[in-house]
Amino acid sequence: MLALLALPGQALAQGATDYPIPSNAIEAYGPIREGFESPIEPREDLRGLRRHVDPGEARLEELRETRWPTAPTFIRDMNLRAHSRTYWFDEDQFGLNEPEALTTGGHIAYQSGYLADFFQLRGALYTTQPLYANAEAGDTDNLSPDGDQITTLGQIHGRIKFAGQQVTAGRQLVRTPYVNPYDIRMIPLTFEGIVLLPEDHAPFDYIASYLTRYKPWNDGDFISFSEGLGVDDDEGMLITGASYSARSWHAGIANYWVSDALNTAYAEIDYVLRDGDVGPSLRVGANILDQRTVGADLIAGAPCDTYQASARLVASYGGFVFTGAASQTGDEADIQKPFGFSTSYTAMVITSFEQASVRAYMLSLSYDFARIGLEGVTFQVAWGKGDGTPDLATNGGFADQDELDLRFVYQPHEGRLQGLRVELEYIDWQVFGLGFPSDDLTQFRAIVNYFVPLL
Repeated sequence: MLALLALPGQALAQGATDYPIPSNAIEAYGPIREGFESPIEPREDLRGLRRHVDPGEARLEELRETRWPTAPTFIRDMNLRAHSRTYWFDEDQFGLNEPEALTTGGHIAYQSGYLADFFQLRGALYTTQPLYANAEAGDTDNLSPDGDQITTLGQIHGRIKFAGQQVTAGRQLVRTPYVNPYDIRMIPLTFEGIVLLPEDHAPFDYIASYLTRYKPWNDGDFISFSEGLGVDDDEGMLITGASYSARSWHAGIANYWVSDALNTAYAEIDYVLRDGDVGPSLRVGANILDQRTVGADLIAGAPCDTYQASARLVASYGGFVFTGAASQTGDEADIQKPFGFSTSYTAMVITSFEQASVRAYMLSLSYDFARIGLEGVTFQVAWGKGDGTPDLATNGGFADQDELDLRFVYQPHEGRLQGLRVELEYIDWQVFGLGFPSDDLTQFRAIVNYFVPLL
């Protein structure tokens, strides 16, 4: 029981499930391929996916040119979007606790046009409201820790562009390999600070940023990055990174520094061996994330350094996508990931096998049913296994484990239901030798999203 209680609030959710199920190997998630971005929506301008035109957005774009033809572009080109989300979350934590919650809410996002082709204003208001919540509903991370509603101005920022650069300052979404929105709860992670990016991200991409605070899933307030790492301090995070993308390969590095606490460095290379438009596709990749305590070593367990290295092969043909991956985590400490989803190729829905000393492998198979006439229907099954040396001091005893994930998604890209996304997920994470009433942590999630362009 102590091992469970010792886990940070987001330690039970380290995967990458806010990324769409791929239809081929080229669409499979790659942390460095997605590069560096500050989007208004978590899935906006994802670089690995096919683009689908929303007729509603297209009609509004045409109207903007005619409804106020003499208005300044700051007003004429503004848009307003509503995104509703209803979420059922049911979990059994090793036979100890059973948090349940049915929540509804979402967000409204505003984006102005550019003033003098120089300045833009953007923002998003988020809310999550309980329809049903049991006594342990705070553990779902869809509500506050005591199970109450959350309403927060998660984004409000200005953006300027000049000399081929764009600078965004204020509360915003940030998408990088290690720091990102991780949009798998009612409200994504959002960040406060300043971000410098290029206007044109290809073929070279880069980021220079200092973020002062971030907002966790289950809190309406922003907290320091130090606090997110369990340190009683008020430090932000300095981010630098660069990447290069060509038709067949992507490579890059990034660094994340929190003073007197933790430095995280990431590197990845991703190569497409065969890109078959109608035939098979094949893709390979390797990455490494290095973490070590720095400065005054205020973080628990300091001084220490650790890493997680992983490699994968992705193959696809006829709508089927197969992934095989392996990873190794260093012996001294777990990988700490409170600011986004995992970079590891073995990442599952709950665990990414980030615990100290764990060696892991993962197998995944997905299918896009559009090949048989069911447009927008995808399904994925994944299984992963990890083993290592149980140690309460370094990994809390979470070493020998496996996980089974089942994911179903319905997201039509045309017709009257365009804008709808329904997701069903079942997860069974088994951890052996903990002495809990059960070896299994199970989850069932049902999520209904609906996106509507308003202006």
